[in-house]
Amino acid sequence: MLRLISHKLMMAALGLSSFFPTGVQAACYGDGASGRLGNYCALDKIQGAKVHIRTAQLIDYKLKLEGSTNGLGLPSRPAANTVHKAIYPILSYSNNINGGNSPEPLMLGDLVFNGDEEFVRKEGVVAGFGAGLSGRYIHAEGKYFTYGVNASYAHSPKYGLGMATTSANISSINHIKNSWYLDIHANTSRVRKDISDETNSNLSIITSKLFEPSDSTYSEASFGINRYFAESYNQNQLLFGYKTIHANDVYSAFNLTVGDAVENELATKFALSGQIVVQLAEQPLKLSASYSKADGGMLLGVERDETTISLSASYPIWKSLTASVGYKKTDSTIDYFDVSTPSFGLQFAAIPF
Repeated sequence: MLRLISHKLMMAALGLSSFFPTGVQAACYGDGASGRLGNYCALDKIQGAKVHIRTAQLIDYKLKLEGSTNGLGLPSRPAANTVHKAIYPILSYSNNINGGNSPEPLMLGDLVFNGDEEFVRKEGVVAGFGAGLSGRYIHAEGKYFTYGVNASYAHSPKYGLGMATTSANISSINHIKNSWYLDIHANTSRVRKDISDETNSNLSIITSKLFEPSDSTYSEASFGINRYFAESYNQNQLLFGYKTIHANDVYSAFNLTVGDAVENELATKFALSGQIVVQLAEQPLKLSASYSKADGGMLLGVERDETTISLSASYPIWKSLTASVGYKKTDSTIDYFDVSTPSFGLQFAAIPF
């Protein structure tokens, strides 16, 4: 159970000139972990320890961001409503800039269809800019809203084509009791290309619990339901998650999605993903992998099922620049939809304004 430090104990700790014993900022507040899991880790580590004032200020600030009125008892208080605006450059590789089709012929039994070359997918480097707004509104003890909107445009100099993406999200985060939480999330996104225009949305309710499965290991287990809205169908999904801050400053996250069958629509049957973040030269190296299976599709009486595997890695190569590489392969029962492609990108730090 999460044990909060009393105001009296905190003041006694601050009166000592010792430093934090285990580098809590790196151990608990690294890339990936949620704010509440990081706080759970930090609070446990400082039980009975001598705390440097800067470390106490950091934990106090993080606690108040999660809706704790008193935090560690320090006088500072973040604003109840905060808004951040930023722009960011885009430079990446796209395997389908125009939203086109496979260059291979479509073969269904004895039937062979040759597509128009004008509608064949194009791949290459794209560059552009994006802008976003995000905010947080703390409205009660342990309860707050987060929200955001984002828009970006990436252009291919080679083909003179562009891709426009817009998205919006809102979440209600709620500390229920002890280490239990109940969150509600809604999001929507739209991707417009030269040939295609796709929109999808999600509405989910997720409950989660924080706990310490072993000494100096901190986990967050979650379960929820999601309603997925695509243009041609809707689907109910079950969500499972397990995130852990390990004793050796390693962070891991695993997620499983199980979807209902949707008649005559290619829809997610299950999707499993995992991520591990390790510190390399004091920078986070992120390794991700996923495996998914979709079934239920039908094309001119031929069943269409697909499995997709993806691998990726990212690492900061400069203080405001992160490089990523990856590989994705989709194997379909209809060969026309097979895809095998590498990916790479440069993620620039957002520039606030």
